[in-house]
Amino acid sequence: MLKVIDLSNHQRGMSLDTLKADAFIFKATEGTYFIDDTCDTFVQQAKKLNKPYGVYHFLDQNDVIKQADFFLTHIKGYIGEAILVLDYEEYGKQGAQKAKEFLDYVYKQTGVKPLIYMNESDANSDDWLDVVAGDYGLWVAKYSQHTPVVKQWPSYAMWQYTSTPVDTSHFYGDKLAWQQYAAPKKTITQQKDAYHTTGTRFEALRTLVIQADESFKKASGMHFSKSTVFDIEQICHTKTTTHACILYNHRKVFVTLHKDYVRKID
Repeated sequence: MLKVIDLSNHQRGMSLDTLKADAFIFKATEGTYFIDDTCDTFVQQAKKLNKPYGVYHFLDQNDVIKQADFFLTHIKGYIGEAILVLDYEEYGKQGAQKAKEFLDYVYKQTGVKPLIYMNESDANSDDWLDVVAGDYGLWVAKYSQHTPVVKQWPSYAMWQYTSTPVDTSHFYGDKLAWQQYAAPKKTITQQKDAYHTTGTRFEALRTLVIQADESFKKASGMHFSKSTVFDIEQICHTKTTTHACILYNHRKVFVTLHKDYVRKID
């Protein structure tokens, strides 16, 4: 487990070597207008100290794709090294589907799966099943001695447990795990063993969001609960995933065949 401190222009001038932390996360951008001018200074300090780091975008009410582009424009030099984060709180709460649009766009452009940051209440008060099914990790805030309770994610990557004297979190992994969150994901041709490529009947290992189109850009509004057994019509492939076509309620829908999400029965 790593102790993580996150900083922004509010801590301007702070020297990282004065902080007892194993890793850092820095604010990079907000909306489509604000660039945190302390970000790169902090990043260079972290790199000099050989500490893992991440960068985040604070969402506002502007168009989420324009915000994602703005974020990516200003963090190009960090991609592949930094964990990427969407900060979802306060006036930027546009709903789970809009948050997923941001996350999907960043993933498509970089190959990196961002984390999403929010408090415990927000993590339980919206329908995040599409985000969970998209394999986007959660960084949850709860300033308490008691660990957060989240109902839709099977676990969370980080817990921000205090803001005193600075925002501080537990990261549930080591430096290698941090690097895996930061690294671009391999394409489907490089990770075939992560998916079932044969089979006709499967069991859900966790809640699965059913997709309405084969490109996985639109949810159907349905889901399979954990332990649901389902038969499939055929197996389909894209550049980034392998999934099944299912006839369900007299319509064609699609579901992932990732081995972390389903078990092959037949």
